[in-house]
Amino acid sequence: MKKLFTGALVAAMSLTLVACGDDNGDSDANGGNSENRVAMIAKANSAEYWMKVKEGAEEAGEDLGVTVTFNGPDTESEGDKQINMLQSAINDNAMAIAFAPQDGAQDGAPRLIDEAFDLDIPVVIFDTPLAGSDVPVATVASDNEGMGAEAAERMIEGLDVTEGKIAIIAHGEVGTAAARRDGFRDWIEQNAPGFEVVDVQNGQSDPAISRDKAQGILQAHPDLVGFFGTDDDSVIAIADEVEAKGFDISVIGVDSSPDVITLVEGGQITGVITQDPAGMGYRTIEVAVAAARGEEPSEKNIVSESVWVTAENLNDEDIQAIIN
Repeated sequence: MKKLFTGALVAAMSLTLVACGDDNGDSDANGGNSENRVAMIAKANSAEYWMKVKEGAEEAGEDLGVTVTFNGPDTESEGDKQINMLQSAINDNAMAIAFAPQDGAQDGAPRLIDEAFDLDIPVVIFDTPLAGSDVPVATVASDNEGMGAEAAERMIEGLDVTEGKIAIIAHGEVGTAAARRDGFRDWIEQNAPGFEVVDVQNGQSDPAISRDKAQGILQAHPDLVGFFGTDDDSVIAIADEVEAKGFDISVIGVDSSPDVITLVEGGQITGVITQDPAGMGYRTIEVAVAAARGEEPSEKNIVSESVWVTAENLNDEDIQAIIN
């Protein structure tokens, strides 16, 4: 497998681990387990972003001598299925669990996290913070509000006008979608008084729904100067509709699936804030295994870095290392 991390990058990403016990992961009479396996439950099981998370997680497993099982629902709107997967991972007595909660799993997950804690199964949250629980060992996630704010700043810097209308399509109403949406909107309100966010719609991380939302917004506001999508589905839908109507609108988004990168190369998307999903997957497993072996991170909230990608810097070595 291609190595995703050089020694220097690992050192830069890794946080000091603080020993909190001498447990070596062996089973005991109090519910501990001897399974050399981490159960990773993503928001979905096949999207490009989650496949990169899986790639990083599996490399971490190889490096650390553990097996990583990867699972997730077919779509990011099946919270009940995700809760069932979390319950199964607990029942299977994995050495640790990594969980990226969907919006629909936010309410049900804390009870199960408590159950895992009672069984001495450490849980690491990744990608999306879990509301209502301080039990997880750590949360490994991007600064989603910060990414939204950066997207707004990049958009305003690139426009050749000093006022105008802007719209947003988010990929949900809570979690990462809300953080990116609010980070973007708040930055505009606080730093760009000549610009107004005139419409915000929920594309539900669904290509068809996102495209319908984009069509509706562009029909209502053909004079937009900027359009922000909080995930790959939303920004692709926006770019396609803007191009189809022949509008000159700055399109900016988050995430870098191959289709997004193609649109960035072609100029239909001005730029995207890109997460490092493989790095997030690697770090999540690293923290989970350390916790199972009796260590905990020195910080509860571990930030996974993101970068700004445009047609101009797309072929830079550091960008290519993240998007490929």
